[in-house]
Amino acid sequence: MCTDNNLRRACFTLMIASIASLSVFMIGFAIQSENPDTLNSPFKRIETSSDIEKGYFISSDGIILSSSYPTYHEPQVTGKDNPYEKAEEEQSKEEETKNEEKSFSDERQVKRTMTVELTGYSSTVDQTNSEPFITASGHRVRDGIVAANHLDFGTEIRIPEYFGDKVFVVKDRMNTRYTNAKNDSYEGYVDIWFPTRWEANNFGRVHGEIEILK
Repeated sequence: MCTDNNLRRACFTLMIASIASLSVFMIGFAIQSENPDTLNSPFKRIETSSDIEKGYFISSDGIILSSSYPTYHEPQVTGKDNPYEKAEEEQSKEEETKNEEKSFSDERQVKRTMTVELTGYSSTVDQTNSEPFITASGHRVRDGIVAANHLDFGTEIRIPEYFGDKVFVVKDRMNTRYTNAKNDSYEGYVDIWFPTRWEANNFGRVHGEIEILK
């Protein structure tokens, strides 16, 4: 115990110095805890992008700690190297091409319309002849070819009800029995070529309006 005045003064001075040292230590520890990037910090940032985004820190002994630091983000890529901008540009070009094709199709003038019976056929001997892949006009079959006896070879038509703006061309002929319409509900026959027999049979036999293009 401090009994005389000099000893009391010495004890009091020592107590004040101890409190001051403890206060400085606590303040320094608090600052260091809030900012792990300061000099001699026991923490270091985790360098992977996923952990940076989560704001994690790892201590020197391998313990992962959360941080109150704001979230870090990867640098934003702009310009020609941005894959999103590339995708948007490609999509924009595709839409422009489609619009141009549609515009060209819309500009085609319709010479006349006809109501016909529509059927489908494929390149099989029982539906055509011994050369099922060669049309009556001498051309090889392909998507977009139709057969019709009442239209000249090369005539271009559309079938909007079933195929929208798609343009077909007459390159083949049907059996002679389909030259004249059998009743007043339609004016002729159009046979549409399909790549497979299943598609042709699935289309069936329907009535529809065709547009004969100029």
